[in-house]
Amino acid sequence: MRGALRKLRGSLVLRLAGVTAITVLIFSLLTAWVLEAAFRDNAADAVETRLEAQVLLLMGLAEVVGPADVRVPEMLPESRLQLPVSGLYARILGEEGQTLWRSPSAVGVSLRGWSEDDYFSFSLPVQWELEGGQVGLTFQILEDREAFSEQVEQYRTSLWQGLMTMTLSMILVLSLALWFWGLRPLRQVRRDLDALRHGDHAHLAGDYPTEVRALTGSINDLVEFERARLARQQNALADLAHSLKTPISALRLNLESARPDNDDMQRQVDRLQGIVQHQLNQAQRLGPAPFQAAEPLGPIIERTGQALGRLAAHEGVALETDLAAGCVLRMDSGAIFELLGNTLDNAIRHATTRVRVTTRCQPGEVMLMIDDDGPGIPPADRARVLERGQRADTRGDQDDGRAEGQGLGLSIIHTLVTDHGGKLFIEQAPELHGARIRMVFSAS
Repeated sequence: MRGALRKLRGSLVLRLAGVTAITVLIFSLLTAWVLEAAFRDNAADAVETRLEAQVLLLMGLAEVVGPADVRVPEMLPESRLQLPVSGLYARILGEEGQTLWRSPSAVGVSLRGWSEDDYFSFSLPVQWELEGGQVGLTFQILEDREAFSEQVEQYRTSLWQGLMTMTLSMILVLSLALWFWGLRPLRQVRRDLDALRHGDHAHLAGDYPTEVRALTGSINDLVEFERARLARQQNALADLAHSLKTPISALRLNLESARPDNDDMQRQVDRLQGIVQHQLNQAQRLGPAPFQAAEPLGPIIERTGQALGRLAAHEGVALETDLAAGCVLRMDSGAIFELLGNTLDNAIRHATTRVRVTTRCQPGEVMLMIDDDGPGIPPADRARVLERGQRADTRGDQDDGRAEGQGLGLSIIHTLVTDHGGKLFIEQAPELHGARIRMVFSAS
């Protein structure tokens, strides 16, 4: 039984065929019940109508001579009233309930205490006018229910045979129609997917029904996303290889020289770091995947803080967090790590003693804020520093040992945020009085 249920759950055809069979079967059972009840009611009404007509006919034949003397012709129009134990019985009762006349068919049949479960009956009490006054009489017809029950049983048998034949035929026809016509679009999708996998098609572009079109659209989105990711990674590798040639050559020449220039080597290393970060970021700039699950921000922020802990300690900066519970972001965890890493690295290098990471979850949006207590970014420079290669400060090598970057940090952050449907704002930190990088993402 479990194996059959497991097989049923694993097959769409069997599921639909099972639902179809159960639906048709339930419909057939209800139809049979309704038709049988209607037939029974109509047959009972017909019997009662016939008994009423026979009572009226009996009244027309009866001759009342006295209060206890009723005469009926020997030849009756209904032949069953003349056959012994025929199942149809007639009698005329007096005012006291005594039998004044009974049909030949009732001879030898005890009608005392008869039950409605055994007989159909129709009784008509009348006041018969005589010369000396009125006489109360009751004309009564009884019919055995056995013949009626046999008729209903025959109808039930014929009905069930017909309905079962029709039900099995409908189930067979519907199952075949479901397989050959109803599920044909899914078979077409499977063939198109095979063609897509073998490179014969660039995407799914068949004339699919509306219900299947949503599925094929999602598959096409996923295929395009993966193609774009692969192309971007290939391009990033090619660009990285090309971009590294010049600084590596400069480093080699410097190392092979009689008097190596340490400052120049430091600049080339910084340049290499900036190029690698930029190309890695370019490889990831695809926005959210079509089926990207929401990632909790808290654990990623904690891991990023741990990764940058040595840099913060070297710069004499304390990392603080103010994280709202339950904040999630629909973004790849690697992209979130890249986003936080660039933002925190930038904040640590410009802070004096403190950097704070804050998250807030509001209806419809998720907010990520990174504040520092550094000099901040003047309002006139906030749009400019988001451009690649631009810096908020113009300082070169600093006396405290902080290396000059390549002007890529904020532009990378801005690109990552916008590629994932978010917005980036540069503001003044209200408490730390330095720069605030505020990123707002949709919660959907």
